[in-house]
Amino acid sequence: MPHNWSVFKFGGASVKDSEALRNAVRLVRDYGTAPLLVVVSAMGKTTNALERFIQARELGQHEEAQRELLEIAQFHDDIAQELGLLDPELRDQLQALWTQADQVNSEQAYNPRYDATVSLGEIASSLLFAAALRADGRDAHWLDARRVLRTDATYRRASVDWSQTQAAVLDALSNPAEVTVTQGFIGSAPDQSTTTLGREGSDYSAAVFAQSLQAKVLCIWKDVPGMLSADPKVFEGAVLLEEVPYREAIELAFYGASIIHPKTIQPLAQGGTVLQIRSFVNPEAAGTEVGPFAALRPEVPCWIRHENQVLIEVASRDFTFLSEGNLSEVYRIFAEEGLLVRAAQHRALSTQFAVHNDRIAVPRALERLNVGYRASAEFGLRMTTVRRPDAEALADLLSSGSLRMVLRNNEVAQVLTAPD
Repeated sequence: MPHNWSVFKFGGASVKDSEALRNAVRLVRDYGTAPLLVVVSAMGKTTNALERFIQARELGQHEEAQRELLEIAQFHDDIAQELGLLDPELRDQLQALWTQADQVNSEQAYNPRYDATVSLGEIASSLLFAAALRADGRDAHWLDARRVLRTDATYRRASVDWSQTQAAVLDALSNPAEVTVTQGFIGSAPDQSTTTLGREGSDYSAAVFAQSLQAKVLCIWKDVPGMLSADPKVFEGAVLLEEVPYREAIELAFYGASIIHPKTIQPLAQGGTVLQIRSFVNPEAAGTEVGPFAALRPEVPCWIRHENQVLIEVASRDFTFLSEGNLSEVYRIFAEEGLLVRAAQHRALSTQFAVHNDRIAVPRALERLNVGYRASAEFGLRMTTVRRPDAEALADLLSSGSLRMVLRNNEVAQVLTAPD
């Protein structure tokens, strides 16, 4: 008999320390309805720290790597201690994770090692959350997402195998506890190795679980009132978007709105699941709903900004045009190195690509590109995007810095600039 599931998602900020974890437990107690699936991210900036750890190892900076790993381990132990949860079993579980990170096979290719390492933050936070719920008197079960979220073997940006995942999720949760705690961001390849769904992929994981369970509502708890028209820390005049149609949310996510992962909305729209984005600081507030609405409410320009961007220019060696086959190869190299192209612009003898800087992936991509092409890069750039720009927004956008790339259509305007 099917269960009437609800799904909660807690991001890194909502479980960043012991007090945040206590608050998340209160939200489950006060707003959750059984059976409830809770999907959690790594705590705070743990994924960034694990990324620094594996990058330092890759660059031969072993002392820096060990320092990062020790700080990660101590951070989680301190939180468990503050919550009164650090019994021998939990201590051993956490220590096993950091030992695993330290023993990742250095002969394995970099991307599989990356996924096996950065995924450990989600495992650690979910173990702590499940223990905290049990200490609060909840009937809480811990589920390893790698058992059920099945993907292909595209490391760092894996694609979900929907049929296998749905069958595995329904089987694993056929007799649910009051609360089941699992992880966002991670899955497993056909050979059972760990994969990740791309940075910020935990929201997408929650949507995959919600679709598999046919949940009516997915509630993502954030440190903001809901989905805003811009990041208020960067742009003035940001307003709360009260109702967002599925299509509008997909467009905003595609251009990099940090509040939602680009793939999150698609499975929700297919299953008719309403996405609620609510504040864990002010849980009584209505927040934002993403669903089958006719129009954005209110209809305002929406601003998105990304720092630390790289402009990579690729040209043929003999000054001929880049053919479709050449461009296909260039995109394949970016994909294999785990780089997401945010924008591209064609010129007569070259094509420019805007990507996020990654100190491992960008140099590797440039090295591969320079085998058959002439490739150069400019670092330290800023990408600003306006969805639904009006005349005033467009004027502000075009005066925002030293322009490197300008892209416009009827619905979106983007500029890549060198900050003044």
